[in-house]
Amino acid sequence: MHQIPTDLLKKSAYWREDIQFSQDVLGKPFHFTSTWGIFSPEKLDEGSLMLLDYIEFKDDDHSIDLGCGYGVLGMTAARECPNGQHLLIDKDFVAVEYAKLNCQKNHLDNAQVQLSNGFRDVEKDKKFSLVMSNLPAKASKEQHYLYLLDAYNAMESGARFYVVTINGLRDFMKRSFTEVFGNSDKIKQGKTYTITMAVKD
Repeated sequence: MHQIPTDLLKKSAYWREDIQFSQDVLGKPFHFTSTWGIFSPEKLDEGSLMLLDYIEFKDDDHSIDLGCGYGVLGMTAARECPNGQHLLIDKDFVAVEYAKLNCQKNHLDNAQVQLSNGFRDVEKDKKFSLVMSNLPAKASKEQHYLYLLDAYNAMESGARFYVVTINGLRDFMKRSFTEVFGNSDKIKQGKTYTITMAVKD
């Protein structure tokens, strides 16, 4: 009978433990708990950090973090916009569990985390002045369009929608933002990622 190597069993026990790390975001520390199976579990990903450097936060913004993972975009908005309410959503129940934990751990009382596939389960009367997303490259174009269309309906007049994508999606983002919002602004293009923004008139 086959025996699984002992060292592999030992490693698997370690892999099942929560991952803990601290990292500065916009010059101030956050403490994170994550796990294998959610995006970038051991450190914050470069795309999200790049996006946060270019978002113009306002004290009273009401934000939504679309596809929040374990929470960094929504958590940062909650800290930088203390007079607003901030919703973090993800379709992955594991990501939602850890985003809730991280909001609690960092004492972000103005943040709420919810399981939702895009905007499907977001209350229809909620309105946002800021939408943020690290859009997954592997999502279909149909899914991206649904995110944009639903975000448009949930945004106040003058609200901003910031996304970070891999550079290969920048032309698609420009086209789709222009179709849905009537405008598109490339904020920054780096070696790997592009930040694009649209405003609801």
